[in-house]
Amino acid sequence: MLKIDDAVVDMELKVTGVRKGSRWLEMHHQGFRYQYTSARGTAHLERDGAKVTMGRGRYIRGVGGTRLGQAEGDVTATDLAIALVLEEVDTAVLTTGGALLAIPMNFLFGRQRDEGTW
Repeated sequence: MLKIDDAVVDMELKVTGVRKGSRWLEMHHQGFRYQYTSARGTAHLERDGAKVTMGRGRYIRGVGGTRLGQAEGDVTATDLAIALVLEEVDTAVLTTGGALLAIPMNFLFGRQRDEGTW
């Protein structure tokens, strides 16, 4: 569950297949419909008129890997906050590899959908 200013954000995993681009997280908050995708180390949070992209940055010794972000359009602080929070969430089920790994787990543990613990 995700809450922003004590308001629960309606979230739903959308799955149309296993291949790249066929899995995304859809959220509704303050009249906006957000779509979050993740593939090959890059994540995109989009809504009408705004897009936040987070990708791999360089490795810094003693610190570790870094992330680089880019904002396009009419991006608000809420958009950035959602993108940053989702950076810390396990979104492996949105990737092709994660989807393929989820299939045997669903069979073994009897889950109807492969959304993990969302």
